[in-house]
Amino acid sequence: MSMELALELLATTLTSPWVYLLIAVAAALDSLVPIVPSETLLITAATFAAAGQPHPAGLVLAAASGALFGDLAAHLVGRFASSGVGRLRRWTRIAELLDSARTAFSPRGGSVLIAGRFVPGGRSLATIGSGLLGIPIRMFLVWDGIGSLAWALYSTGIGLIGGTIFEGRPLLGVAVGIGIALVITGSAELVRRLLRGRSRRRERSGRRFDDLRGRNVMMEGMSQTHVWYVSYGSNMARDRLACYLQGGRPPGAKLTYPGARDSSLPQAEAGIELPGTIYFAGESKVWGGGMAFYDHSVPGPTPAKAYLITAEQFADVAAQEMNRPPEPDSPLERLVFDLPPGSSHSVGPGGYETLLVLDDVNGVPMVTFTAAHGSADIEHTQPQEPYLAMLRTGTAEVRAASELHLPAAARV
Repeated sequence: MSMELALELLATTLTSPWVYLLIAVAAALDSLVPIVPSETLLITAATFAAAGQPHPAGLVLAAASGALFGDLAAHLVGRFASSGVGRLRRWTRIAELLDSARTAFSPRGGSVLIAGRFVPGGRSLATIGSGLLGIPIRMFLVWDGIGSLAWALYSTGIGLIGGTIFEGRPLLGVAVGIGIALVITGSAELVRRLLRGRSRRRERSGRRFDDLRGRNVMMEGMSQTHVWYVSYGSNMARDRLACYLQGGRPPGAKLTYPGARDSSLPQAEAGIELPGTIYFAGESKVWGGGMAFYDHSVPGPTPAKAYLITAEQFADVAAQEMNRPPEPDSPLERLVFDLPPGSSHSVGPGGYETLLVLDDVNGVPMVTFTAAHGSADIEHTQPQEPYLAMLRTGTAEVRAASELHLPAAARV
């Protein structure tokens, strides 16, 4: 086939009314099957649109609509995966996809749906991740609609630039348009990686407990407002804790949490070792199977994660652990400061209704909650795989942050 004939067929296809349907279908499929070159196809069509056909506004509408439809399908896939994540994790590739999606969908939520449209491989991770975290459909459609429209305008605009500059030479215009897109995307990804690396280095140095202990003014200012919330269970995973603070459903869980009154993320976190051990008992309403409880009277140690949060946030986390809605003026907000280190207080007979004050760091109490009963006082039950998977994630985070250890809480 000669170059002239190929160019004529391409022009005929891209100036046909059917091109809008082609663009919409490609954009939809690209959300579920990232190898579909929807952006390249849209830029190519927009290059020909510089000469008048197809209409640029039609391309934008078709691309944005198709992208939104495909993203919604990916979001629903994430919702389905969240209910069966334990079974799906038997396959390594699927487990890696679910872990990557959860990591990519940061607590910034809506902005990730927009940014994911412009990051290589990001749109599928962001949309699936939003489903895994149980983001409400209405919120998803608003943010993803903005992202889809921005992506359609961006890609169409690049194609129009190439077609205008190289009028009469559409293939060269297509090549330049695609080249511009690659340069912009590559530069943005390079900057993102550099900033992320710098942020991680700064985070690692800023989180060291020695640095926290040295900042007496900061810690003194927090001594009556903040606590070190110590988690030995699923909340060791920071994304799991984020559901308590910002709302959402953890992967594999049966409940969606309302979140805390203050949705701010922890100001710091550190790995510690508790002197006791954990055991599994009861029946979890969230995961099914046994729940993890802490017994300080049984020899340990037990890995745990300490988060620096406000007393108000701690009270709201505790309320949700107790299957209650967060409410203002919780007694726990003052109780954590009134109890001396090494003491406990039960607010009820159920699981996670006994407050333990483990220790303190420069006047900031280290607190957790467990059941009133001990390991030997109740029948043990087997936890479910989704819960165990979350515990493994949290334990891995604690081990990865080995240089961040606070002194082991040992007064209980």
